[in-house]
Amino acid sequence: MRFMLRRKPVMVVACVSLAILVFAASRFVSFIIWSDRIGNDLVRLALADTRLPVTLTVFGRSVDTVSAQLSFFTADGDRTGTLERSWAGWEIKIDCIMIKAGSGWLAFPFLLYTDASPRGSGVDLIRYYDRGGFPAIYDSTRLSAVERKAMRRLFALARTELWMPAFLGSLSHRTVGIRSFEPGVGYSLFVGRDGNLQIKAN
Repeated sequence: MRFMLRRKPVMVVACVSLAILVFAASRFVSFIIWSDRIGNDLVRLALADTRLPVTLTVFGRSVDTVSAQLSFFTADGDRTGTLERSWAGWEIKIDCIMIKAGSGWLAFPFLLYTDASPRGSGVDLIRYYDRGGFPAIYDSTRLSAVERKAMRRLFALARTELWMPAFLGSLSHRTVGIRSFEPGVGYSLFVGRDGNLQIKAN
């Protein structure tokens, strides 16, 4: 009886681990299979040498902190979310999930942190533009039903990065930082044709 009781926790852990591994494998297999369609379904929304509707305004810097506001907008220009606070550090960094689509890129701001942030920490940015499972930064009255459905599926995949253990694999990420700035000036995230990110003054 004691032997059976001891085996139960081990079996539960094994089953949970197996379920996570199966999900991780299916996640990436489904993405590989579906990625061929991304270029067709979302090519019109892919960014190449253009700005993402995300604006960073740095208010100032003290001895060891930097204060800033990050604003998110829809593709039609409507504000959809704002993050404003001070962080320890001097350089603000934004980590984005980057997915190739046709000749451009689909970028999802993922994490904001500074040069003083502990490794792996930062502010979750997805929640500031997640509207019912759709990334509001790509929302527009001009979207077709096919584009909206495809974007919702892709965003669901991107959101798994919030909880998926890193050792099971990760989507492609790019990071951009700003250290020199003019206080009060708005800076936008700029996505290059090669997928590199820049922060440019508006």
